[in-house]
Amino acid sequence: MRRGVAVMVAALLALGACDKPRPRVVPVDPMAAGPGQVEAPPPPTEGLSAGLPRRVEMAGFTLDRIGAAADPLNRRPAATPAGVATLVDGFGFDPAAKAPGRGVDVVVDGRAYGTRYGAARPDVADYFKTPGLAAVGFSATLPAAAMAAGPHTVAIRVVAADGKGFFESPQIPFQAQ
Repeated sequence: MRRGVAVMVAALLALGACDKPRPRVVPVDPMAAGPGQVEAPPPPTEGLSAGLPRRVEMAGFTLDRIGAAADPLNRRPAATPAGVATLVDGFGFDPAAKAPGRGVDVVVDGRAYGTRYGAARPDVADYFKTPGLAAVGFSATLPAAAMAAGPHTVAIRVVAADGKGFFESPQIPFQAQ
């Protein structure tokens, strides 16, 4: 009988322990990679359009800003401070495919700079009535050395959706002062 009581007490204790589970300590695996911070890769230092042929159609694009100059296509003369890193942003897409391109380059004074491409631009998709153009925004921060005082030109190159060429905008003048 004592043995039966001992078994019942052990069973009750086991059931009671189920309500309050102890936290499980998992040993650290020295071979496992820890959760690192996920950061967006930096934009390429050279343009994606290098070595590709230019297509005849003009890029589907706009420039929202060149540094301090908002809407440089329509508000001229566009002027921004000289000698400082300069943000250039807008949107670009493949006009022949009516689709996002493989990427966008910002070309300042003939030198192509890579951009971060694929930012949300639902306004573009709405305007062109093409839902596939919802993620065609780009931005690039140009180095201060590219912004010497004086006149400059900027063009937007959109690498075609098929990756076999690029579309380019007209040269847009601006001043760094």
